[in-house]
Amino acid sequence: MKIGVVGNGMIVERFLKDAAELETIQIPSICVRENSRQKGAALAATYGIPQVETSYPAFLLQEGIDAVYLGISNHVHYPYAKAALEAGKHVICEKPFTVYADEAKKLALLARKKGLFLWEAFKIPYSPIFNAVKEHLPKIGRIKLVQCNYSRVSSRYGQYKSGQVLPAFDPKTAGGCLYDINLYNLHFVTGLFGKPKKVVYHANKGFNGVDTSGVGILEYDGFHAVCCGAKDSSSPCGAVIQGEDGYIQIDGPVSSAKKACLVINGTETCLAQFEDNGQLTEEIIEFERQFREQDLASCLKMLEHSLMMMEVVDLARTSAGLL
Repeated sequence: MKIGVVGNGMIVERFLKDAAELETIQIPSICVRENSRQKGAALAATYGIPQVETSYPAFLLQEGIDAVYLGISNHVHYPYAKAALEAGKHVICEKPFTVYADEAKKLALLARKKGLFLWEAFKIPYSPIFNAVKEHLPKIGRIKLVQCNYSRVSSRYGQYKSGQVLPAFDPKTAGGCLYDINLYNLHFVTGLFGKPKKVVYHANKGFNGVDTSGVGILEYDGFHAVCCGAKDSSSPCGAVIQGEDGYIQIDGPVSSAKKACLVINGTETCLAQFEDNGQLTEEIIEFERQFREQDLASCLKMLEHSLMMMEVVDLARTSAGLL
């Protein structure tokens, strides 16, 4: 599978690193902005990428690209993905899928119309930790409470406090906690329990109105899920799913958890352990498999989840009055 990469940030570097370890993946080209040409050239040299392009329209005209990977600012996910689909390219778009649910629906309709693969690149459903939790969830009985916490001071928070607003904390680029660190918690919970009946998001807002941290409360039949996320403070990260017969504890952020344990009557059983769960390898392998086998049905199933997730984000953002 030949994937053209767009962007040069940290997630792009991680994607290139993990893709380079897979013989089934080739990266023929990377597209960056003109003022990032030097960094794009450095990435190309490191990962053996033959071509560096600074024009996105020209990039999309390249015939040696099957799919486009978008690792760019949140607010341009929709126009870049739309342009790629219109050019007949399959699309892998980093989370958040889009800014608004309506944008996600439009992309899904376009992809279906053209018979193209459209994936949101979020690693949770491909994680052995998540799948072990999902498999053993019935053992803890009726669910009563879910708690998720992913709190880590952003490397850009110091600049934000000094008044320098970078995309990570800029409402104009869909920055903030909900669209970044807390999104993993929402993906985890909805991946296990589906769409909630009600969503409320309580945001701690910075000087420009962006949510530097926040708490999402998802209401389901018989229980609530509490999703805490912070880019302005740190704490131990993890998740606990409490049932009437026991609980499951996840160590570390749900997006890169190291271990999941089942506890019933005081007896602890390790369900899964994965020291390098921060990598993107599993999702890339699955995208390549679907493409190679033309398994569009599996892609569309995950796409439905992404559409539902964007509806949840819409509800959360609206309830907190985030612009």
